[in-house]
Formats: sequence, structure tokens, C-alpha cells
Amino acid sequence: MSMIILLRGRAGTGKSTLSNELAKRLAYPVLHKDDIYDTVAGSVQEHSVRNRICFDFLYRFLADVISAKAHVILDFGFNQPDDVLRLKSWIAERGGVLATIHCHCSDERVWAQRLAARSVNPLPNQRITDLETLHSHYNAPDAHMAGELSVDTVLPIESSIATILSFLAYTRGTSA
Repeated sequence: MSMIILLRGRAGTGKSTLSNELAKRLAYPVLHKDDIYDTVAGSVQEHSVRNRICFDFLYRFLADVISAKAHVILDFGFNQPDDVLRLKSWIAERGGVLATIHCHCSDERVWAQRLAARSVNPLPNQRITDLETLHSHYNAPDAHMAGELSVDTVLPIESSIATILSFLAYTRGTSA
């Protein structure tokens, strides 16, 4: 059975840092939405079209992952709970399991510093480079969903990875 591990959350919350570290520990590949988005940015100017390409690619890729009974880590924002529920259902219908990890940063000073660092040399996907713009872009509170692990990325990465590994062991045990 395929295990799909989704690290989700808003910009600058540490999804990429955690997903890369988790990949080292588990020896699973990581698919970063930002890599797809940045790759098509030179050819596709419209943000909404770039996003659609990212999600179309994601679902095609996941169909192959599940068919191969492989495992993968996804670094995709998925900020809308309904989108996560649709993904979870889609994966389950095909025989896979989705484990979701919601990344957030409780210290707004740290979060603001992370976003500001992007402004030095922003990539196409790094459209938001300050906390005020981020808050106005997302006019609803960040939603943590039932059944997912919530990780505060101001905690030491070793602690976060240990928590994630325990959560994944539990998730594997309940889906067997």
C-alpha cells in the first residue's frame, strides 16, 4: 500500500525544510510544488494556469506512485481543507493512504524573517515575501484538520522529525 505524506501549510512555514529532512530519514523522494511552478514560470505567465499545471501533474504522478505501491513525500500548500479531503478520498479510492502534516509557525517574528529572506532573490513561486501581505492574501484563519499532525516549525527540527516519524508509524498501523 502506498504511503503519501503531505506536508501542507502557508508560505514560509517550513514545509520544504521538514520535507527534505524527512526524505533523508525515510529515503523517500519529495515532490515540491514550487519546483513544478518555477519550471513552468518561464513559459506560462498566468499564476492560476501555473497552479493548475502543478495540480494536474500531481494527480498524474500520484496515480503512478499508487500503482507502483511506492511512497512519496509531497511539499504542497493545500491551504483549503476541502482540497485536502478530496485528495485523501482520491488516494484512498486508488488504494493508497494519505498522511497529512500541517506546518505552522507560531512565532510571527521568525515567520516574518523567513518570508523577508525570500525577497532578496525571489523565485517565481515566492510571490509573498512579507507577513502583512500573507495575512491579507489568506483572509481566513489557517485551518488544522482532524486526523492530521500539526507541527510548529519554531521547534527544533530534530523534535519535529521525531514527532512526524511517530505519527507516520501510527498512521501505517491504523491503515494496515
